[in-house]
Amino acid sequence: MKKLLVVSGLTGSGKSQVVQILSEQLKSKIIPVDSLQIYKNWPISSNWPKTLQNYELIGKYDGLKQTITSYRFKKDVLQILKQKDNYILEGGCCFFLNYLINSRKEQFDEEQIKAADLQASKLLENCEDPQALLKQYFQNYDDSINISDRYRIQKALRFALLTNGQSITSPFNQEDPRLCDELDIRGFFLTEPQENISKKIYARCDQMIQQGLLEEFYQFYQMLDQQEFRVTTPIGYDEFVNLLKCFQNIFEGRYISNRRAEKQKREYVLKFIQQFYIKSRQYAAYQRKYFRSNLNQFLWIDNRNINIPQLILQYYNCDRQEYESKVASPQNEQQKNEQSSKLLGKQNDPLPPKQIQEITYKTVQGFIDQ
Repeated sequence: MKKLLVVSGLTGSGKSQVVQILSEQLKSKIIPVDSLQIYKNWPISSNWPKTLQNYELIGKYDGLKQTITSYRFKKDVLQILKQKDNYILEGGCCFFLNYLINSRKEQFDEEQIKAADLQASKLLENCEDPQALLKQYFQNYDDSINISDRYRIQKALRFALLTNGQSITSPFNQEDPRLCDELDIRGFFLTEPQENISKKIYARCDQMIQQGLLEEFYQFYQMLDQQEFRVTTPIGYDEFVNLLKCFQNIFEGRYISNRRAEKQKREYVLKFIQQFYIKSRQYAAYQRKYFRSNLNQFLWIDNRNINIPQLILQYYNCDRQEYESKVASPQNEQQKNEQSSKLLGKQNDPLPPKQIQEITYKTVQGFIDQ
């Protein structure tokens, strides 16, 4: 059975650096399992590698024109995997990864899905109450989807149409094999204590702001029709839009001195950066929790190990029985449960460096002054 190497882990855990070393040693190409890296709009916020020479799919799609579903993503990846044996999958997008590895073929073919998707899109055009529309086609709907989430709303409506109101999720053919049934998948999840990963996440957020994250957000904001449903956007984008509107409306409907306005803007900036930190940190908590619940076939690796690529290669090259024994070992279970994901999401608000606050303030004020 052919092997497939999968390297995932917490955001900020250094997956990309590890995978690049493995790619050189195995002479293999890399497929990112990332719901944002596949769009050309987010090179900074989705942390594109410095060189794309050894990568597939990065920047392939335009997020302003299309939303790539997990179904479409899996189809693209399977097509690539047919071309070569030793690709490496790398990324922390839990749902995409789980769907790719563990899902079966959907009962409906691509043409049926496309037709239903088009019908759902037309139904949602100029729809003032998407929740009521979903209830019309699926009576058991419980208002669980945020109305601003275009992808999930349209997906739910699509499957309500396909199943004649029986379901808003995709039914699968249970006899169809999964990727994990067809390939010898060796999965590795990089983890480390909450304090360590939180510091790395904050530093990464600072670095992205220095690299031009806000300019990337603003460019997308200007091109996006604000009357449409929200498309796929990275962590921090919604908070940025709110910060921009706070700057724009600082003088609206009241008298306020320039000095007081600047002070208030700087307070908005501080809140934005802290929210950016916290949302990123909470996503790491979500990743840890999701992997524990849905991707049990992974070997968890403490990111403080000296030579992680060598450790991964050891269990990639060993026989299947030895790998499964390590995954089922008490040490691996302890590694999964050693650091509480609840604690990872509940910490004191971090204080951003003054330099990062100043960059943010001047950048956003520059957008307003244009």
